[in-house]
Amino acid sequence: MAGWPRRSDRSSGRIGAVPVLALALAVGLALPAALASARAGEAPEASPETIRLISHRQTELRRMSAAMRVIGRFLKAEGANVADVGAAAEVIRAVSVVFTPAMFPEGSGVGAGRSAARPELWQEWDIFKERAATLQAASTRLIAAAATGNAEAVKAPIQDIAQACGSCHELYRRRQP
Repeated sequence: MAGWPRRSDRSSGRIGAVPVLALALAVGLALPAALASARAGEAPEASPETIRLISHRQTELRRMSAAMRVIGRFLKAEGANVADVGAAAEVIRAVSVVFTPAMFPEGSGVGAGRSAARPELWQEWDIFKERAATLQAASTRLIAAAATGNAEAVKAPIQDIAQACGSCHELYRRRQP
């Protein structure tokens, strides 16, 4: 019989038209979905305003990182004192207070500028805000503990701040290659 090979023709080593058409149809349907999936989580091209906000956010987060280094020097007895810890805690609290939608606008995640913010941050905004509130509370406790001048009193709030920072980084920050 002329025309498309039947399934029984597979033994001849020929690829039948039906499987080829099915494969082409499957690839044609799956490819757009795969490409969309690969782009999932990437921000569309960011506007100049979004890039400016990302830059501002990163500047603020670098201030927080510098404050954490001061705290680290205190813990290692490398020259920082309790008053330095109190000043560092003020910076941490000031930065954590501005963790708002304005600082993290939609479209400012991975793929926008140099952002390392993962899409989960926006998908789990309420959880992110809770963690920011935990960071604010811990930094407030650290400020109060540092005001006493007691080096031992600052250790527990420092640990709370480190845990708050780490939990957000683990969930919401893309690891740098």
